[in-house]
Amino acid sequence: MELIEVAQSHDYLWNGAVCAPNGRLFASMPGWTGPTPGVVEIAKDGSWKPYPNNHWNQWQNGVNDPTQAFVDINSVFADDRGSLWVLDAAAPNFAKAIPGAVKLIEIDLSTNEVVRVIRFAPEVAHPGTRLAHIRFAGHYAIMAESKEGSFYVIDLRDNSYRRVLVGHPLMRCLPDDVPTMEGRLIRLLDGRPMYIHNDLLEFGEHKSKLFFMCLFGSRIFEVDVNVLTNPALTDDEIAEKVTVAHVVGPWVAGLCRDKHGNIYMSDAEKNGMTVLRPNGEFQQLVTDDQIVWPIAPSVGPDGYLYFPSTQLNRIPMFSGGPNLVQKPWKIFKIKVS
Repeated sequence: MELIEVAQSHDYLWNGAVCAPNGRLFASMPGWTGPTPGVVEIAKDGSWKPYPNNHWNQWQNGVNDPTQAFVDINSVFADDRGSLWVLDAAAPNFAKAIPGAVKLIEIDLSTNEVVRVIRFAPEVAHPGTRLAHIRFAGHYAIMAESKEGSFYVIDLRDNSYRRVLVGHPLMRCLPDDVPTMEGRLIRLLDGRPMYIHNDLLEFGEHKSKLFFMCLFGSRIFEVDVNVLTNPALTDDEIAEKVTVAHVVGPWVAGLCRDKHGNIYMSDAEKNGMTVLRPNGEFQQLVTDDQIVWPIAPSVGPDGYLYFPSTQLNRIPMFSGGPNLVQKPWKIFKIKVS
């Protein structure tokens, strides 16, 4: 399967690539190594520019208001209703979130204007939380949070929200959920294992079921969407209805789905991409040494799977100290349908 380079970044790492239903390609750049543009749109020739404008993409600590700008974008997602959603974890340098600045931003792709900002209250999006990824079911948004391990369930009719399963064992990594990349066990600078708790989510073959898992977790869980969105259920009642759908090795770093129910998985240990077919079969799609810690893939209307090579295991906070990044950072695509 041919690996095609889509874009390069010499100054900022990518942590997500999303192709909207209308074919426009966007990428996110987290504030893990300093201020970044946050969100960019990538043109057909591979060039890119801040999106939706420079005002949102020019945050600097102590200079401008973190509630009115992209501080630390963990992911972007294009829905099927014409919007791009931006998850701002607001935790620069992969540290503590800035209270009041943790937010979800909706951008209308037809006008390129911000049409909604949901700012989460400090008591539910405190310095010890981190927004991860999001999916939409009816008038609900379901958003994973990866530092404590939880879900935010957002009612988009009035922007109200609640957190469920906060810190529940189902949402937390197991001791062995630590990957080896390029021959080295990934640890933080202080030597602790790198645990990213409830992080990845995607619908199963049918959109009534939601898959979710920890980053590099060995278990892919499944739960009925109606269970998560039912405000009458307690955490214990929700947990009782969660099942283990699949058991995998500790390598999954990203999930996305196509219209046929195929689930594409970023394979960080084997430098590639894997697919889970609706019949339960796993298939390796591509492996290549250029693909280093791929995350947050997206299937475009052109039948290509887009994903960034983040090289996160090579940046100081995950490398053990030295900067081992081989610039530029790249986004690739492969044909899957």
